Amino acid sequence: MVTVVENAPQHEAATVRPEVISAFRKHSGSVLGGFFGAAAFDEVALVPVAAAVDKTGRFAANFADRGVRSGFSTFLAIWGDAEDRAAEGDRLKTMHRDVKGRGAGEFADVRYSALDPKLWNWIAVSGLMLVLNSFTPCTGITMTDEEREVAYQQLLGAFRTLELPSKSAKLPATYADAADYYDAMVRNELKANPFLRGVTRDLTRLPLPTLVLPPLLRKVLAPGWLVARPLAGRVVLVCSFGILHPGVRDLTGFRWQARHDREFAFYTKLLQLAWRALPDRLLLIPLARNRIEYEKLVRLHRSVALDSFAPPVGCPAR
Repeated sequence: MVTVVENAPQHEAATVRPEVISAFRKHSGSVLGGFFGAAAFDEVALVPVAAAVDKTGRFAANFADRGVRSGFSTFLAIWGDAEDRAAEGDRLKTMHRDVKGRGAGEFADVRYSALDPKLWNWIAVSGLMLVLNSFTPCTGITMTDEEREVAYQQLLGAFRTLELPSKSAKLPATYADAADYYDAMVRNELKANPFLRGVTRDLTRLPLPTLVLPPLLRKVLAPGWLVARPLAGRVVLVCSFGILHPGVRDLTGFRWQARHDREFAFYTKLLQLAWRALPDRLLLIPLARNRIEYEKLVRLHRSVALDSFAPPVGCPAR
């Protein structure tokens, strides 16, 4: 089924396929998105962000934990109900009030404030673009420009609670605006820095998270993980950098070559197979799966409702 977009230019039959938008929403709750998580390294290509993250020391302690926290927060913003999304947005703004000051070491001359709209919006747009740019590699589905705009608006609606209150601090209103903003940031603001290059090098030494995994299970998994993590890190690096803006990729110090294109194609084919074959209980995070099941049940309940409580035409009870 294809629906015509009413406001599309008359010379162009713009179409939006509901099944594609539904697949995109499902993708935003898929565990497969984790293979593209290092695309968020673009955030620390903005030097004040790198200085702030470096200063906390949490990334150096276990950057897998930071990824888990960021992922859980993002999933709550996308899949939580309105009240929980608002609460998460308020929590993040409140917690980030203390993230301000001056960097340490090589960033000693860099001042930062997490609630500076320049930093805050860059991180938010990074998250939006990560979900959008990983959709086709992860699913094999190519979106039209109109579908990409609908997908962007879907995410933007979820991220509204993260916006800062100032009118000048609003997130880009359309996908085209977001793409232009991103390109301008790459041209004018992002820079190579020691922190960005360090986290790129460390991808093949991914630590096991201390969050979510019980201590005993973590101890059991640790020996096997030490053997597997170079390959796991390689897959995450190639998948993530395969969707990363080339300008950002150059800043990381990683040199993308033709063989990486072949690797990227191979890994994404496997992910697309998993997308088609895995049941939702394995493919989706629990919050997304439960929300989708809830929505199915709501539709079931509504399917038995009458269209009208008025007596049927010709009914003798009139």
